[in-house]
Amino acid sequence: MPNGFTAGNTADGEAQSAILEKARRILEEHKLDITKSWLSRLITQIDDLGALERFPTQESIRTSVELIEGLGACLADEKVLDQFEPGGHYYKQASTLGLLRQDESGNIVSLAQSLDALEDALWERLSAGMRHQDQDILKLVRILRLGLHRIMAAAAESYHVQSSAELDRLAHTDTLTSLHNRRYLDQELERHIEIYKRYRHPFALLMLDFDNLKWVNDTFGHAAGDSALQHLANLMRMNVRDVDMPCRFGGDEFMILMPETEKGAIQQVGRRIAESVSKTRFKIGRSFASLQVSFGTSSCPEDGVESEALLQEADASLYRAKEQKKDRVTREA
Repeated sequence: MPNGFTAGNTADGEAQSAILEKARRILEEHKLDITKSWLSRLITQIDDLGALERFPTQESIRTSVELIEGLGACLADEKVLDQFEPGGHYYKQASTLGLLRQDESGNIVSLAQSLDALEDALWERLSAGMRHQDQDILKLVRILRLGLHRIMAAAAESYHVQSSAELDRLAHTDTLTSLHNRRYLDQELERHIEIYKRYRHPFALLMLDFDNLKWVNDTFGHAAGDSALQHLANLMRMNVRDVDMPCRFGGDEFMILMPETEKGAIQQVGRRIAESVSKTRFKIGRSFASLQVSFGTSSCPEDGVESEALLQEADASLYRAKEQKKDRVTREA
């Protein structure tokens, strides 16, 4: 035989082609049965009535039938596998399967289990139509595929959890100071209000604001102003407990939410931070600048049990502190 082929090679190739063609015919003839078997397995995994009512049965049938047709086409021509790559026709169809088990947890393992159910339905139908010796090969492939699927699902779930945690951190972090941002404070403030209403656990707010940041920006540039903001953020971290939540509220305003704290205690924290800032000789290039901050406070329940009232009182208290400083400077002048 030319090119090193033997009669044995030819026979093996023909046998392989016959198996592929038989598998293709099985998929084509039983694509609807495979789909129904898969959907029934999938539905039995759903234990929530609301999720069951939302299950997109018609869309699932059309999609799975078309994907099974695509798999059958791959057995006749491996080039069809290109259509399962990103941008391909079957890739777009397969992507819709990610919505079938969409739930509040966004659990990738749950999705993998759904796809395992589809594969089980395929293997069972193929196995039923094959010879005994071919069934053993299918069983081997099926077991290995199931193990690999679970490995991939576990790795993907771990990556998904880590990525989601990092995205959540970035969404709630101020990029300049690395403190929590306004969005995070708003959420935590509402949560602590609910905690107070249910369990009567008090908390307090401390609002801080630079008195002379505009002068620093105008005199030394915004880079110096950014350094001043970072300096205050570091002082805040040094003067709070692990359970406290220092945040950049916006611009040159900062806020600290302190659970289980009365107003008197949080005022002491404010004075300590303000004194630390005033004692700092802030080096800017070849020059030194003195920074000043004012602070205001509010506490729940003393100043209210709603977020708007607490924020308004903290802001009003801060304004009063600034006015008192101005009056003191005027008298000393």
